[in-house]
Amino acid sequence: MSQPFDAFGDTDAQTLMMTLNRIARNAGELLDIPSVSLALLDGQSGELVIWASLGDIAGASRPRRFRPHEGIEGWVATHLELLEIEDTASDPRATGLTEIGLRSLVCAPLIDGRQLLGVMTAAAATPGAFDARRKHMLEILSDQATLAISRTIQAETTKAQARELRALLDVSGALTSTLEPDQVFEHVVEGIRSVIHCEDAIIYSYDEGADALQMVTGLGARLDRLGGARIPLRDSRSIAAWVANNRRPRLFAPGAGTVGTVTEMFLGGDKLSLMCAPLISKGRLQGVIMFGRQEPFQPADLSTVVNLSNIVAATLENVSLYQNARAERERQAAVYASASDAIAIVDDQQALIEVNDAFAALVGRPQSELLGRRSYEMLAERAASSCLLCDPDGPLARALEDGSSIPHLECAFDAPESRGALEGRLHKQRLRHIDFSVTPIAGPQGRRALLVGRDVTAAREVDQMKSGFLSMVSHELRGPLQIVNGYLDLLLDGTAGAMTGEQQGFVQRSRSGSEQLTALVDDLLLISRRDAGQFTLNRRQVDLSQTIRDMVDEMEIVAADAQVRLTLQALPILPPISADAPRIGQVTRNLISNAIKFTPTGGSVLVSVTPTEREMTLQVADTGVGIPLEDQAKIFDRFYQTGAEPQHRQAAGQGLGLAIVRIIVEGHDGTVSVESAPGQGSVFTVRLPIV
Repeated sequence: MSQPFDAFGDTDAQTLMMTLNRIARNAGELLDIPSVSLALLDGQSGELVIWASLGDIAGASRPRRFRPHEGIEGWVATHLELLEIEDTASDPRATGLTEIGLRSLVCAPLIDGRQLLGVMTAAAATPGAFDARRKHMLEILSDQATLAISRTIQAETTKAQARELRALLDVSGALTSTLEPDQVFEHVVEGIRSVIHCEDAIIYSYDEGADALQMVTGLGARLDRLGGARIPLRDSRSIAAWVANNRRPRLFAPGAGTVGTVTEMFLGGDKLSLMCAPLISKGRLQGVIMFGRQEPFQPADLSTVVNLSNIVAATLENVSLYQNARAERERQAAVYASASDAIAIVDDQQALIEVNDAFAALVGRPQSELLGRRSYEMLAERAASSCLLCDPDGPLARALEDGSSIPHLECAFDAPESRGALEGRLHKQRLRHIDFSVTPIAGPQGRRALLVGRDVTAAREVDQMKSGFLSMVSHELRGPLQIVNGYLDLLLDGTAGAMTGEQQGFVQRSRSGSEQLTALVDDLLLISRRDAGQFTLNRRQVDLSQTIRDMVDEMEIVAADAQVRLTLQALPILPPISADAPRIGQVTRNLISNAIKFTPTGGSVLVSVTPTEREMTLQVADTGVGIPLEDQAKIFDRFYQTGAEPQHRQAAGQGLGLAIVRIIVEGHDGTVSVESAPGQGSVFTVRLPIV
């Protein structure tokens, strides 16, 4: 049989038994015989078991079960052909029938296609009682019995398939209803148990790193015996490891071989049949599923498990992915919450949808009060001055509209301790300087933006201290330097008397060095005034020819000491230009000084000026070491120095010269740029508009 008769549902079994008993009674009446029996094949044991009978043919003197080749029914089941015994007294296979008054019989196999379902036996009280008519009637009745049994089997098969389909749907539904491991596996195990009768079920997941199977869930009274036991795949005695390694299902009968230490611990000496199948998803081993029960498992059970194993494997994979994703989200959330930077996410309307603790502290409100509020409104409550992020139509709105990033956007905020100060009271609290970056995020819910604010207060305070120090030092040095320069000029003018040529040279070098020091002090003063917002230009219409010549003449001694040839290209007639002549001289001196500093001995520096209708171009070209491309965007920042070594020991600087150049040139509404390559020299170009 495709499945054992005792696996029928109770209702189906009762209905079949009633039908078979009715067929037995009808046979007795139609054939006018005293005894009829119907025995069905037990698919598990292979024995014939009498289900319905009439008369004494299945009485106490005859066994109700027949093994293959045992008795009349066993012979028919083995040979699959009708057997007629005209006189039971002369046939040893009919032992015991003569004593109960049965002298002749016919036994017919019940066959559906090629499958034996059972046998039907009819016995009479007289020898040779079965003529052709009675045999024909018996064939009709046996066909009815075969049909009844087949229909019952088909009905039970359909029900089993429905249960299997329902289990598949339940398991599939579990995958879409939740990804919580405990709930998913509970649905999975319940779904499988509704299809496959078992006392215990275990699902193992495969730990690839440890190359072992780890129990994740199960059911049954023996489950507690396992604890947290693992099964290494190298365990050659383990049935679960064998299934995992070979990726093939396996049935195991009690006493058929070794099952492994962990499974033996699970069995605890109980004699159970085991069924084990691999769980494979997308070609990768996800785990193993194992079932145990008292009665043997059938091939049909194994087929069902194989069908279910694909979904269980997908469940294991999805749960693993979900757990990994959740762990990563929790890690990111912990980092996000504990970050010292103020972090927030806004939607396309600039409403706050996520904020961390640092952002809430910055604006002085609990997180719960911030969500859904406009970011510019919340920031404006703390902004100490005009803040671009507080403008609803400002850079953040444009970034959300066009998707452009903003790397730096600095705002000043009142420190938290200033909150609660009396209205109208002037209080000098420490400001917090926050450098924000804005990064647009495109997603299915529309465009959003990530705001990250880093506290740069300490850096700004250091800058202020540095500027204050530079301003103080510059003012303190400027007075003594003016005195030194004055007395050196008196010596050079001969006011103090005539000097020898050698003495004249010494004083000229001293005067040149003093001028360089004075220029450095001027640079420091310019920086401090710029930071204090006090930098101004005294612009008027001037001819810069003489200013540029004076600077070249002044730097000739420096160039000579460095053994660098300094040349001023013949100046054309320059148109008047609205400029601060001393400041343009400072630009020229700084560019020449920088060129000499990075030009090796024997090199040259060329200064040229080219006017056009709209602008005047000043260029300083050198044959020095050149500037790497990655440094060219930073060389105009204050205190920035490239990795190139100055070519002359006495020429080391502080990284202010080019920063001063940019400040002065941009103050004249001009531009400064550089063209350079390592080993090929540099060309600095200043363009000033002619007004």
